[in-house]
Amino acid sequence: MKEIYLVESARTGIAKAGKNSWFANVRADDLSAMVMNEVIRRAGLEDKKEQLDDVIWGGTYLMKDMGSNIGRYAGIMAGLPYSVPGCTVDRLCSSGLQTIAFAVASINMGWADLILAGGVQHMTHVPMGTGTDPNPRLKDFTDPQMISMGYTAEMVARKYNISRKEQDEFAVESHAKAHEATQKGLFKEEILPIEADAPTEDGGTKKVLVDRDQGIRPGTTLETLAKLEPVFLKDAKATVTAGNSSQVNDAAACVLVASKEKCKELGLKPKMKLVQYVVVGVDPKYMGIGPAVAIPKVLKKGGLKKEDIGLWEINEAFASQALYCVNELGIRNHKLLNPRGSGIALGHPLGCTGARIATTLMHEMPYYGVKYAVESMCVGHGQGAAAIWEWVG
Repeated sequence: MKEIYLVESARTGIAKAGKNSWFANVRADDLSAMVMNEVIRRAGLEDKKEQLDDVIWGGTYLMKDMGSNIGRYAGIMAGLPYSVPGCTVDRLCSSGLQTIAFAVASINMGWADLILAGGVQHMTHVPMGTGTDPNPRLKDFTDPQMISMGYTAEMVARKYNISRKEQDEFAVESHAKAHEATQKGLFKEEILPIEADAPTEDGGTKKVLVDRDQGIRPGTTLETLAKLEPVFLKDAKATVTAGNSSQVNDAAACVLVASKEKCKELGLKPKMKLVQYVVVGVDPKYMGIGPAVAIPKVLKKGGLKKEDIGLWEINEAFASQALYCVNELGIRNHKLLNPRGSGIALGHPLGCTGARIATTLMHEMPYYGVKYAVESMCVGHGQGAAAIWEWVG
């Protein structure tokens, strides 16, 4: 395999989707263009944009301002030369990570040398499930309720006996970690500050500098979470609430992927490289167990053991599934498991999340002095994705 590196990254703050989203009045393609240009600026390539070979962009529910092949559209809106093409990738929750994997693969095949990869999701403008039309024959192949991710989270909790208290405790931890990281300024370097016209309660707008994540709740306690009613199922066994689930969000993230030769030519500094990447399929009814299957496979393919991994970023789509995975993997008490919070506190902007985590890792790995890190997430409709990153900076 060729020497291929991630050399720069940037993300927006993660807005909480809905009528009060800080990005309610900012389009998905504009958010994408902003982070693309910020990565170009950070890499010192403002006068060398024509060197880019491609844009590979992630997203799901691809319509409205998420549509029109947003990878190409956003590249045009970023002012890239018309000669730089673009495409869009949809692997649901791992779309942003999949774009990076595709970029690495393309460069490894000799088809390109310099690619912008990343993703976006605007769940205020395009709410989850918009435009979907499940096939009525789905019941002949799987539990048809698997199209609801919350339902699958309940199924995982029930099958593997993950209690409501455990889920709520996990959620409290996530918010506490994210709040502490924010207070210490640990996200400052990775976030591109954006001035936005945010909605106000009186129906107007006000200028807001979005330089942090909107959904972190520092006052979250077991007592406050215990008051929340289950959302997806309402029977006596129901345990999954809004408080122990990831949020719906608006955000974008971008990375620059380059060959060793292009790094030397343009004076780019390699920071981390993709050691190995896998995707797996699991029973859609228990969608959330994906990381517990993907991670052992990626470690085996990468020739590494759990003990070699210094940092774990396991996306928290739901506390039930995240808990099952980290317990099954034996890393629940690892000192660097989601050290700055994850989906429950920071949010889960579907098509962006994989690139957001890679961006965070680019700043976490040198901070914690880690050589190897694993990024993983469950993926809608019964999948899991996992990547091993090596710090080379």
